[in-house]
Amino acid sequence: MAKSRPREQAYEFTDKPSYREWLIETVRAALPDGLELAASNYARSTASSYWLIKGFDTQGQVYWITLRVATHPLWLRHAHQIEVLWKEPGTFGDLFNAVSNSLHPITVQEARFTLSPLDIAVLNLLITLEHHKLIWFIRMIPDIAHAHKDKAFDLKTDFLNCELLLGDRNNANNLLLPIEVPRLQKKLATFFGENLLFSQFTKHSLLKLLPTNQWLEPILDEQGNDGEWEDEIRAAYGQTFVNTCQKLLKYQEKVYEKRPS
Repeated sequence: MAKSRPREQAYEFTDKPSYREWLIETVRAALPDGLELAASNYARSTASSYWLIKGFDTQGQVYWITLRVATHPLWLRHAHQIEVLWKEPGTFGDLFNAVSNSLHPITVQEARFTLSPLDIAVLNLLITLEHHKLIWFIRMIPDIAHAHKDKAFDLKTDFLNCELLLGDRNNANNLLLPIEVPRLQKKLATFFGENLLFSQFTKHSLLKLLPTNQWLEPILDEQGNDGEWEDEIRAAYGQTFVNTCQKLLKYQEKVYEKRPS
């Protein structure tokens, strides 16, 4: 079992603007030459923060790194992130040294990832679905779901053994359609481990997987994105899956259609 997470009341100061400013400047200053801070996001219930870092290889190809700063280890196993454990949030000198030491060239080489045209198409699909209030869910085994991150969850085994569903973000009871596309489920596991998706627990052992939008915008802008997804998704996952997505998008348009006042 993973170590229990600190609770919100222990770190109330982490929401203060002055703390966030110091945090951002400390992480930015600790980055080695050639890397830059692209985006960040913050956990609501703990002192955890996540940082999207951008770099370029010798051929000018952009790559990305996820940095996690937290007081406790990540509950996800086989996540593709660099983790810095910061036992005393607010001691920024310690954080500077920890981030600097963690971004060793060998570690950076192992942690960095690039996004293929298919990856970009899947990100565009995630955004399109969310704009129609559609998101992905996985149904976890009850022991892991009830532990709420206090029990480790393996992205290479546990995630892939979960039932994958597409449903309404605002009401899981409204629509939950099972989707059996193993290669897509593996892709979603990878994105979850890179923090391109973040999670929220809900009832009936369901875990919501939501796009980390404040990261996706700089990624897609940098990679010259055209907003399209159908052709790549069709080639990778089949016409039947594309048809299912289109059907659900049209269904949601009708469900959320504005009625005359």
